[in-house]
Amino acid sequence: MRSTSDPFVCFYRSHVRLVFATALSQGLDSQLAEDAVQETFLRAWRHFERLHRIPAVEQRAWLLVAARNVARTLRKRSGLTGGHSEVEEVEEGGADGPEGRTALRIDVAKAMESLSETDQAIVLLRYFSECSSGEIGEMLGMPEGTVRRRLSESRQRLAARLASWSSDESGKEAQP
Repeated sequence: MRSTSDPFVCFYRSHVRLVFATALSQGLDSQLAEDAVQETFLRAWRHFERLHRIPAVEQRAWLLVAARNVARTLRKRSGLTGGHSEVEEVEEGGADGPEGRTALRIDVAKAMESLSETDQAIVLLRYFSECSSGEIGEMLGMPEGTVRRRLSESRQRLAARLASWSSDESGKEAQP
């Protein structure tokens, strides 16, 4: 077993949420997304001698590309055409219970799918990997101001698509 001070363990822990979110944003259910995480980090481990020598920003970019490629491959193998393969009907009850949380996650994933791949990457890097606009711009090869503008536009689009989840006057979650 690897030590927690092992560079690969640290690398894994600092990026696993980003890779999982990327897999989900590619239309995989949580089980296939976990498979994508394993495959992505297996690839990273195979290339770690080279990967750990590059800047952290480039490491995240490499992982995003690898995670997207793995997710697409898994989606094709599973016969998924995009989006969520098994969206179950959810009982009423808002976001308070497990069914509501599942419905919210599905709606967020669908809303993310409405964004371009670049905008998805910007949102994921900002909110899952906590990268600054400058770091995201460096990774994606665009000016920092462009990243901020696209992030703002993406937030507005996501908010509009998820408006049914906003609180109503009574403070209760609205039904989707």
